[in-house]
Amino acid sequence: MKYATTILIALVALVNITAAHAAPPDAKQIVSMQAKHFTLPDTIEMVRIPAGTFVMGSPKDEVGRGEDETQRTITISKPFYMAKVEIKENQYLPIMRPGYKPLFKQFGRKYPELHQNGPWDPPKGIEPGSQAMDAVQWLQAVELCEKLTAREGTAGRLPEGYEYRLPTEAEWEYACRAGSKGGFSNEHVEKAAKAGRVTKSINAFGLSDMHMGQVHEWVLDDYAPYKKGDATDSTGSPQADPVAFSDGRNKVLRGGFDYFRSVAHYDPIANTRKVPKKVTEKDYLRYVRSASRIWKMPAWPYAHVGFRPVLAPRIEVPKPTIDPKYNLGTVTPEDSRLREEDLIEFRGTKKRHHAAELP
Repeated sequence: MKYATTILIALVALVNITAAHAAPPDAKQIVSMQAKHFTLPDTIEMVRIPAGTFVMGSPKDEVGRGEDETQRTITISKPFYMAKVEIKENQYLPIMRPGYKPLFKQFGRKYPELHQNGPWDPPKGIEPGSQAMDAVQWLQAVELCEKLTAREGTAGRLPEGYEYRLPTEAEWEYACRAGSKGGFSNEHVEKAAKAGRVTKSINAFGLSDMHMGQVHEWVLDDYAPYKKGDATDSTGSPQADPVAFSDGRNKVLRGGFDYFRSVAHYDPIANTRKVPKKVTEKDYLRYVRSASRIWKMPAWPYAHVGFRPVLAPRIEVPKPTIDPKYNLGTVTPEDSRLREEDLIEFRGTKKRHHAAELP
C-alpha cells in the first residue's frame, strides 16, 4: 500500500510539472506563419490573427464613446500571433523573477506583497498563479517580450522580420473586433456589459476576454487623440500598420477589467468626474467596448494592469520619457529599508524603529 501511494504521489507531481511546461511547438509551422495556434514552453498560447482592413474607433452615436475615438480606416498588412489570454503570474514570474518567493501568503493583497510587485490573491474560483499578472509596468512588459524574442530566436522559432512585443493599438483593436463592426465583438458580451456584469468570452479569432479580462492591457503606442478623417498614404489606400510615438510620457491601455464603478477614476479624459450615485448604461460601457482606450505612465506598477504579447513584424520603439518621481524600475536603499520595516511589523520579531538602523 505504501509503495502504491508513493507511485501515486510521483504521478501527481509529474502531471503538475507537465502542466507548467508545454512541449516545444513546431518551429517550421511558426516560421512559415502556417500554424493556426501554438503553445510556448511557458504555456503561453498564441493564436494566429489574419491580415485585413477595418474601421478603427467608434461612431459618434456609440453609447459610452470617448471623444478620442475618431474613426479611420486601417489596414493590418501582415498576419501576426497574439496571446490567447493575458500573461499569467505563473508565466511571468519564472521569466522575470525566477527567484521570487512570497513574503506572506496569508496577506494576499497587502502592502508588503505589492511593495515587491509580487502576485496577489487570485479571484474567486481561480487557481493561485493562473490569474493575470497585474501591477506590471509598461517597461517590464516590454522586457518580457524581449526575453521571449531572444529565447525563441535561439530556438529557431521566429518568422523573418518578426519579434515578440506589445501589440500596437491598431493591432489590439483589430484583434478584439475579430471582424465585428459594433461596440462589442458579440451580443453576449454586449448584453452583459450593459447590465454591468463581467462575463468571459472568446471572439471569432479565438482570443479570450478582450472586453472584460482580469486586467487592462498595455500596448506600444503613446497616448494621443486620433487624427481626424481617414489617414492615407501617397497612393490613397487605407493607412497600413499605424503606431503612434511622441514623447512616451503616457502609454495607451486597452481592454476593460471591470465595470464603471471600479474604474471611473481611471478616465484620463474626464479625470475630475465623480462616480454617480446612479450608474447608467453609458457609464458601464465607457471602458469595455472594442474602441475604449485609457492611458497610464510607463514606469509605474498599476493595480489591474497587465498585458498580452504578440509575435508580429518588428517595430523600432523609442525610449519613453520617464518622470523620476514615477519610476519604480529599481529598488533604492530606502525602498529596501521600508520593505524590511514591513517584515518587522508583520512578523513582530523586532521593534519597528530598529528598521532605521539597517544599512
